[in-house]
Amino acid sequence: MHSYMMHTLVDITKNGNLTKTFPFETAAGDIIDGKESLRLARNQNNNFNTMIQMLQIRGNIVWEEDPVRFSHDLSMTKFGQYYEGHNKSWHFTFYTEQTDVFGNANNPTEQLIEDFNLVPVLTECKNTAHFPIQTFITKDLQKTALNTPTKEQKVINALSGDIINTYFTYGGWQNK
Repeated sequence: MHSYMMHTLVDITKNGNLTKTFPFETAAGDIIDGKESLRLARNQNNNFNTMIQMLQIRGNIVWEEDPVRFSHDLSMTKFGQYYEGHNKSWHFTFYTEQTDVFGNANNPTEQLIEDFNLVPVLTECKNTAHFPIQTFITKDLQKTALNTPTKEQKVINALSGDIINTYFTYGGWQNK
């Protein structure tokens, strides 16, 4: 199986079933005790579902663990220069059997970058980074893209610099 990892500042927590009676604990370990915590958990689930649907446009994926959240200094990451200091980030490892389904040998994540760029997300979650645009941003919006950014997005990018909030890495082949 080919291993990939998604790194994002967007809260993609998977909370599971949210139709229980208050108070209850989610699959991610959060306590849901009212309307506000339920709204937040639903937003997180919606971001997770958006991510899964985007990944499965090109091929079937499997995963062993739900997204993992870290709080760390972003200076040693590939997130845009707009994001500094300590922030929360989510990391999701997934696998596919198909070769080159998300890119080619030279750039195995090329299609993921294209597919995810500017896909809307819900930002009223537990993310600590501020998003100038409420979308997954996987590349510099000033560069030519398949899904051309709007004038507003170009202005925001020009004013705030590199605002990439999501990137992908390829982990290679693993015998699973």
